[in-house]
Amino acid sequence: MKGRLRSVLRFFYFAFSTTFGISGFLWKILLGEPKNIAGLKFRRRWLNHVPRRLGLRMQEEGTPCRDTCLYVGNHIAYIDPIVVLMYVDASVIAKAEISKWPLVGLGAAIGGTIFVKREEKSSRDAVAKTIREALENKMSILVFPEGTTSAGPATLPFRPRSFEAASLAGVPVQPIAISFESSKVPYIGDDTFLPHFFRLFTLKEIRGKIVFGPLLYGDNTCETAKAWIDNELTKDQLTTKFHECTQKA
Repeated sequence: MKGRLRSVLRFFYFAFSTTFGISGFLWKILLGEPKNIAGLKFRRRWLNHVPRRLGLRMQEEGTPCRDTCLYVGNHIAYIDPIVVLMYVDASVIAKAEISKWPLVGLGAAIGGTIFVKREEKSSRDAVAKTIREALENKMSILVFPEGTTSAGPATLPFRPRSFEAASLAGVPVQPIAISFESSKVPYIGDDTFLPHFFRLFTLKEIRGKIVFGPLLYGDNTCETAKAWIDNELTKDQLTTKFHECTQKA
């Protein structure tokens, strides 16, 4: 009962905070502030309080790149971009379906998300060009190159377009390994947003780990990033199983 009440209260907090932030963004636009600056302020303010109020508790390892960078991570659920953006400033590449989610889609768009229709080659080509131009203009990008979510432990095949854009722009790629303790986190199969949200946020805390890897340069960063992330996820899974066995003993 407590868990259900917690998830309902968190949903209303999420909805109110997002709506309030969007209203502030629109007000700033009316006052003449550039959209990109107002959007960045909206994103930073939202990230400063909402994730923690929703119960996100992440353990950080490694050092996030502070220069222009292509951040690439494994993809478990819609909270992954939130987790990464708690540590870095970047525009997120996301599937076009999210743009249609009530409130979430609008908030993401205002915060600088770039939507792509992955089934359309023309859209993928346009986004690859946009990524390269953004990186060349000193704007970092966050992408989940699997193209969809998975429960792991290993990642699905990576799509190479964003890596090629980073190479052409002359910026590094930083792999990021994300993991969570609870099996309620993965957003997979027939999951839809609201039922998953209310199920996930019954948890008192959503604990996990985010590991920032080495900066990668060159033409084979796609394969290298995937191998590094898979290795980190495997290590984390083995550590978790070891602790579980120790506690049972």
